[in-house]
Amino acid sequence: MLDGVKLVRIDYRLIHGQVITKWSNKANVNRIVVVNDELAKDSFMAQIYTMAAPPGIKVEVVAIENFVKEALKVDSSYNSKAILVLFKNIIDAKKTVEAGVKFNSMQIGGLGAGNGRKMIVKGISIDRKDAEDLLVIQDTGVEVNFQVTPEENRVSLNKAVQKLGMR
Repeated sequence: MLDGVKLVRIDYRLIHGQVITKWSNKANVNRIVVVNDELAKDSFMAQIYTMAAPPGIKVEVVAIENFVKEALKVDSSYNSKAILVLFKNIIDAKKTVEAGVKFNSMQIGGLGAGNGRKMIVKGISIDRKDAEDLLVIQDTGVEVNFQVTPEENRVSLNKAVQKLGMR
């Protein structure tokens, strides 16, 4: 387990407005680590996300492989500070967990809309593939839940799966 990680969130918008400000305050973080291969290669977009962070919060954009290498070190820098780990999508989070990184919990925020998706909570929709991938993550011992903002109720993955008629 990474002691410094206070919140792990999947949100395709990554660092954005009130939502991220609320979560960074609620989790009391001073560092955001965005884990995404494409963004890690795009220094211009990475810079935009860095500038979008709330004041006093350091932002790091890293590729999945580099995050995993650092996370699996005994003396990982992710064991100190107060960190919010952000994934742009479920696949990136699943790859990270399957590579051996352990998280206590994972929060699902915005995933985007599309055909075949069912709303789990206001603002968050998933389809069967999303649910299957999240179940793989949960099966490693991660508590997976859906919550847009701290003021809203949290919905467990198990309840979300029931809404989809699975399990």
